[in-house]
Amino acid sequence: MQIRELLAAQPRELPFLCPDSTVAHAMDLMSDKGVTGVLIGSDARTLGIFTSRDLLRCRRNFPNRAMLEIRVDEVMTQKLVVAEPRETVEQAMAMMIRAGIRHLPVVEDRRITSLLGLEDLVRNHVTALTQEMHYLKDYISDLQDAAHD
Repeated sequence: MQIRELLAAQPRELPFLCPDSTVAHAMDLMSDKGVTGVLIGSDARTLGIFTSRDLLRCRRNFPNRAMLEIRVDEVMTQKLVVAEPRETVEQAMAMMIRAGIRHLPVVEDRRITSLLGLEDLVRNHVTALTQEMHYLKDYISDLQDAAHD
């Protein structure tokens, strides 16, 4: 299955924040949207991504600063690993595992158009495995019925 097929089945809003937004604002947005990562910049120019891992880095790097004082561009991840819609879900999973990331921006025409989470890929993989398991159970049942005839 290609990434574009997975995204078509799970359309959602792409959350963006300005680079001068605070970590507290990012946390509120992530909580409100039920996501664990937001893109920093605009749909025309993405500068990075802020994720729950970056939030942990805030505490380590700025232990005495309040989340309202820390800007997301101070702690965001700037080097993005990206995928294209034509790539397969398996390729996306492999990229994420190799890079040790949980969020994968999808780029089309040099713009980020979607943000895949590891949870999206795992859910898709589990669904495919469940369907295959049901098919195999039916196949084995048919074989057993044929053996009894």
